[in-house]
Amino acid sequence: MKLLKFLFFVLLIFILVNFTSAQLINGRLSTSFYSWERFTSVKTSDIVTRFYQNLQLDASHGEFLFHTNIAGAISSSPSTSDDGAVRVYNAYLKWKNFVDIVDLNIGRIPVFAGVGNGVVDGVLFKAKMWNKKMILTGYGGANVQSNLHWKGFKDIDRNFLAGGQIIGYFLEGSRLGLSYSNRNRLMEGYSAIRPDSIFNPVTVIIQPAVRKEQLISADASYSYGTRLSAYGRFDYELNTSNVLRGEINSRVNANDKLAFTGTYIYRGQRIPFNSFFSIFESEAVNEYEGGVEYSLCSPLSTFGRIAFVQYGEELSRRLTLGVSSTYGSVRYAGSNGYSGQLASYSAEGMYPLFDRKFIPTISASFATYRLDEQSGKKKELFAGSLGVIVRLVSSFSLDTQVQWVRNKIAQDDLRVFGKVSYWFSHNFSQSPTVGEGE
Repeated sequence: MKLLKFLFFVLLIFILVNFTSAQLINGRLSTSFYSWERFTSVKTSDIVTRFYQNLQLDASHGEFLFHTNIAGAISSSPSTSDDGAVRVYNAYLKWKNFVDIVDLNIGRIPVFAGVGNGVVDGVLFKAKMWNKKMILTGYGGANVQSNLHWKGFKDIDRNFLAGGQIIGYFLEGSRLGLSYSNRNRLMEGYSAIRPDSIFNPVTVIIQPAVRKEQLISADASYSYGTRLSAYGRFDYELNTSNVLRGEINSRVNANDKLAFTGTYIYRGQRIPFNSFFSIFESEAVNEYEGGVEYSLCSPLSTFGRIAFVQYGEELSRRLTLGVSSTYGSVRYAGSNGYSGQLASYSAEGMYPLFDRKFIPTISASFATYRLDEQSGKKKELFAGSLGVIVRLVSSFSLDTQVQWVRNKIAQDDLRVFGKVSYWFSHNFSQSPTVGEGE
């Protein structure tokens, strides 16, 4: 809460300083709820409704921008542990064109820089050089806990995320990226019962070792007009000397209607250095997928993909077929092998009415599955939803949806979702508007 109060104080000062100059404030305020029936015993149940409040806010003045995304939740059930908690997903101040080439960010910042992903309480900069043919990004700061609580910087030497990325656009149609990420995560200690030297049970404090990841990555993409596009990526873990990911994607448009796709993905086991789970043997996953897409007529198109997924000596197969259009899609997905057996059929649709002011939506799905050959009869699952999006004016929208599920666990699981959103934008200025005073 101290961090939240401080950030609101910074925002207030930011708005009041130079109030006579141009100020732009815009954002979105959303209020939503989710309601379902919870069984407390075989014969008794109650209705649980959970309410959410979200605020996204941007305030700009000249070359300065303050951005924040804050959410809170409360439930009708007192057993929910995080009732009343306010979570700050991001809140940072951006200084655009600092020394003419750098965008500087300070605060709680989302990071998307190649192999480095996450949220840090710290600093991020992005520099555009050589007529924007090269972009350099650097970042560093304290890790943000999963509950988004602020714990300061006292353990930042053991609990941090730092790294950078270089992106180059040196050849027409090409992109080359190199990135590095170093993350240390401090684990919470806990108490446990252990035997002493004469085997008497005693309570001891266990402090797990710091989890460490040090990653490097290279990725590249190339497109030749509208006919050919390709993408490749390679991730490597320096501490464990393991390849974490290798990927190749390609797409060839034979003509305006027919296209072929191909994908290969290698996934190594991502187990942090110093983790207890590193003592167990594990295998990498290799996935091969090929597909074809054909446009029947605008806007109706079909697609089909077949994939083989290999884990050690085990093999799983996957097939996906579908038809899609502007207003909906129909899809079949099936798989078998070591990952179990699955066959699912789904359909979804929407149709805008009254100049997109009223958009009804509908979806339905049916699936049969079995974990392995010894699981006996296949299990069945039915699901469906019916909803509507109402936007009579551009600044307000109302979303409602009723969801229904039937499976071996719940005979009839009915849930209701609703959300009201308000978009706002205001430009504060004392400058007279055009035509004023005439």
